[in-house]
Amino acid sequence: MRRRVRDAFVVATLLAGLPVAAWAQNAATSPRAAAPVTLKADTVTHSRDGNVLTATGNVEIAEGGRVLRAEKVVYDRVSGRLNASGNVIVLDPDGNAFFADSMAVSGDLKDGAAERIRIRLGDRARLAGAAGRRIGGSRTELDDAVFTACPPCEDDPGAPPAWRIAAGEVVRDTDDETITYRDAVFELWGVPVFYTPYFRQPDIDVRRKTGLLVPVFGVDGELGAIARLPVFWAIAPDRDATISPILTEKEGVVGLVEYRQRFPGGALRAEGSITSGSTDTETRATRGHLDADIAYDIDDAWRAGGALSIASDDTYLGRYDFSEQRTLTSRAFVEGFWGRNYAAANFYRFQGLRPTDEPRKVPLVVPEVDFNFLGARDRFGGRTGVDANLRSLVREFGSDSVRLSLNTAWQLPYTSPGGQRLNLFARLQTDAYWVEPEDRTTGGDGALSKVAGRVFPQAGLDWRYPFIRAGGRFSQIVEPIVGTVVAPRGGNPDRIPNEDSLDLELDDTNVFDRSRVTGLDLVEDGARLYYGLRGSLLGGDGMSAHAFLGQSYRLDGSDLFPAGAGLDNDFSDIVGRFDLRVAGYARLLYRFRYDHTERMARRDEVGAVLGPERFRLSADYLFVDKQGAPAAFGERREINLRLETRITDSIRLRGETQRDLAGGGSLWHRASLGYRGDCYTIDLNFKRSLTRDRDIRPTDTFFMRIGLTAG
Repeated sequence: MRRRVRDAFVVATLLAGLPVAAWAQNAATSPRAAAPVTLKADTVTHSRDGNVLTATGNVEIAEGGRVLRAEKVVYDRVSGRLNASGNVIVLDPDGNAFFADSMAVSGDLKDGAAERIRIRLGDRARLAGAAGRRIGGSRTELDDAVFTACPPCEDDPGAPPAWRIAAGEVVRDTDDETITYRDAVFELWGVPVFYTPYFRQPDIDVRRKTGLLVPVFGVDGELGAIARLPVFWAIAPDRDATISPILTEKEGVVGLVEYRQRFPGGALRAEGSITSGSTDTETRATRGHLDADIAYDIDDAWRAGGALSIASDDTYLGRYDFSEQRTLTSRAFVEGFWGRNYAAANFYRFQGLRPTDEPRKVPLVVPEVDFNFLGARDRFGGRTGVDANLRSLVREFGSDSVRLSLNTAWQLPYTSPGGQRLNLFARLQTDAYWVEPEDRTTGGDGALSKVAGRVFPQAGLDWRYPFIRAGGRFSQIVEPIVGTVVAPRGGNPDRIPNEDSLDLELDDTNVFDRSRVTGLDLVEDGARLYYGLRGSLLGGDGMSAHAFLGQSYRLDGSDLFPAGAGLDNDFSDIVGRFDLRVAGYARLLYRFRYDHTERMARRDEVGAVLGPERFRLSADYLFVDKQGAPAAFGERREINLRLETRITDSIRLRGETQRDLAGGGSLWHRASLGYRGDCYTIDLNFKRSLTRDRDIRPTDTFFMRIGLTAG
């Protein structure tokens, strides 16, 4: 018979002869019949006794998700084996492809053997061996084999790949999700660089598997040569860990572990390190840190959690480049959301890392409780809101205090038919304090009594009238703003301690606020007016410009705000903001605070981003006059410059520097170069830090990371 056969005789012959079994199906537990076998070929013949069937010409056999293609297939019914020859290809249900000149295969296509076998795993990875065996449909054994995830070079397909692993034996086990090598040599561009008698890696498409991760190597001026050797541990489907010992030439070994776990309704993450290293006193001590957080959904309305952040000493995190934080905050909380209501209880612990921090005077917040309620609209269209707060502070040395605060407010927004927007509000703040004096034996510091309180009313009206002009290339919006806030004088008696309103500064975000202080311990008393102008220019091509200008005027004077805060005169400093955006090419943001009495800037902030993604230059400039800065900082004048460029689709370069213009020196420089090839990545990072803080000294750090990928 020399014609293409697809008739029932051929199918029946195969079904009668092949030991067919359904793919991934247990016949004892499934009522369905075994998977059918189909055959396509140009010619099919069989021997006179019917025990040998021969198919030639574009042969294709499909069974249970597996497909065999060849120029010729001979099936021996007695042995149950298929002998395929001529461009043999076997495709399995996982998308893997097996290639050979000839191959002996079992009837269900699960077992087989071949010489000079080649395997394509997924889209990129490839295995090849002098001889190979397929066992049980899940285990593949290759002799004198090589593995790579690099595609062949288009210009020279015979050239060595960027990397490959050559081994005397390679075993791929899809049930265990591993690839195991024995007598393995790692090669870069055909050059042997590393030998190991045994090596195991996760299978090519496995996302989570215990094993080695990409190491990082570097050099630090203070620590010497550094090697970070991470190991990933897949403990269970819901939890894993990364163990990353850091080997340093001058300071020994730093143990670093990160643990992650998910559970119904929540998650946990924890990172910790420990070492025995030198300190600023040139002695060796046990040093380390712990950074962890957990969150748990109790039900649809409530959740609880916490965060723990501690370090053995002030300079440990900066010394080993774990973090640049200057204050570590630990927190435990429970909070709930329902309707328009919110409630929370928080416990805080702070660890200051600056040389001037005094741990004995840092308070514990045990606890701070908040409740916020926003009512429905009343018959006039207004809303009533209630904010309640309970805060307790405890110190080892210094004053302890408890505060109970209740804020009740009502506001009525209104929009006129002509577009004018009005907002009327009234608020009553009631506070009660209990204070334990700093000197508990004599009751010293007489300004602070045991019990203090305050009742503070406030009311105000805000008016805005946006003018909109649409049409043409741009749309324009101009909005004048005028408002007033009135309250009695004397809302801040000396008996009330100020714990949460120490940072007082005027800017464009709070000039119109009902209270420009940052907490509840201080209230902004007296009466004032505020006024300003907001404008926007919007283009259809992604271009936009926004501008704002504002100022306030106190009607009865006040000594609440310190000099330099921008609010210590009847007329406040003028604040403003300008934001220009050109889609995809540029952004300019300028914020300022201008002292009109002295005719000088107290604060300037400039942020600029220029250029497309391929070549982008960014700059940030900050100036804070010494009268406008907290006493602990003084005048600040800093600039940060960044350059990011994509030289090619594969090469990215970034450089960044920060300079203290007031102090006359650089703070740090950073540079990084990244290359992404078809099957590998190279990242080079350099940092020069010029900071001094006890045992933290100026140093240069260089890191290199090479990652192997599958494209």
